[in-house]
Order: sequence, then C-alpha cells, then structure tokens
Amino acid sequence: MKETNVCVFGASNNKIPACYVEFAERFGARLAQEGLGLVFGAGRTGLMGAAARGAYSKSGRIIGVIPKKLNVPGIYFEHCTERIETETMHDRKALMEKLSDAFVALSGGFGTLEELLEVITLKQLNYHNKPIVIVNVNGYYDSLLAQFRRCTEEGFTDPLFLQLFMVASDVDEAIDALLNPRQLSLPDKIESVLLSSRFGGEVPAETVLGK
Repeated sequence: MKETNVCVFGASNNKIPACYVEFAERFGARLAQEGLGLVFGAGRTGLMGAAARGAYSKSGRIIGVIPKKLNVPGIYFEHCTERIETETMHDRKALMEKLSDAFVALSGGFGTLEELLEVITLKQLNYHNKPIVIVNVNGYYDSLLAQFRRCTEEGFTDPLFLQLFMVASDVDEAIDALLNPRQLSLPDKIESVLLSSRFGGEVPAETVLGK
C-alpha cells in the first residue's frame, strides 16, 4: 500500500509569535498520528522545524528535501527519516511536489507564499489534482484570501478557481481537509483561453465546463 505524504510549507524564521510555532508542532504530531508522512524543506528552524519536531515526537515519517547550499549542520533538521539533497531551490520544490500527495501552507514569508502559489497554479493548469490546504491561524492569511477574492471580482481569475484550495483555522479542520478532500468541477483554463481567443470575448463557464 502506498504511503501518503503531505508537503508542508512554512516559515524558516524563528522570530515569530509562539502561537504559530505551537500550531505547527501540534499539526506535525497529528500528521504522524494519522499515519501521514511529512515532506518539508528539511530546516530545523521556524515552522519547518516545529512541524518536524511534532512529527518526530510521534515517531512519524519525515522526508526533508534541501538544496546543497543549505545542507549543512545547524540548518537541517537532524532527525529526518530521509534527507534528500538537491542541486538547486528549483529542484527542491519539484521533488517536494513529486513526493507529496497533498500540500499544506502554514504561515510564512516570501518563500512560503511562492511555494503555495506555485502549487495552486499547477493545479489550475491540471498538472496535478492534489489537495491544497491554507492554514489561516490567527487570521494570518486574511489579506491574501481577500486578494484572491479581488482577483475574481475584477476578472483576473474565474471565481470557480477559489475551489482549488481549502482553508482551515485549526488542526482538526486541516486534517479533515486532507483526509476528506472535496470533489471539484472546475473550468479547463487552457481551453478557456483558447475559446476566448477564438471568439474574441468572455466565454460562459458552462461552455468551458462542458455542461
């Protein structure tokens, strides 16, 4: 039976409020308790390290993926079940995506946002159909979610694409979203662009969805 792995994105910085660290540790522990492997950037600090510590405390499977430049003592988490070195950051992301069956974004900075938006975009283009969960602890992602809504309100994104991800605010909700992902009926973005170009205007959603 194939093991299920969850890729967790999150801050590497230690200078963050304790509520985020405590959440990451509890979430990592629950992943292990549910038999879900943790795939992460192999860092020992910030929320990456917190999630790994949580998983380790419950004897979980921990797969760290780290570029050669960062694969040095003091940066990587020492207790990975498996630590895989890549040449570049791009290779790291690609391998993390390949090894994972779902993605979870904890709170984080530029790197976390970039990783989250990449897996959302890849799902939008049908490169994968894996669950994506945004964990909105303490309202951290309120502004980002508002920006996503504005994208739809001003026509930059089809409103149906807001279904590409799920939002959770506590550990139970996040785990439930992973274990019980919703079934999606989304437009084919590539076909939508082709139809729009062909007919010189907006194409009704039912045309793209094939209804």
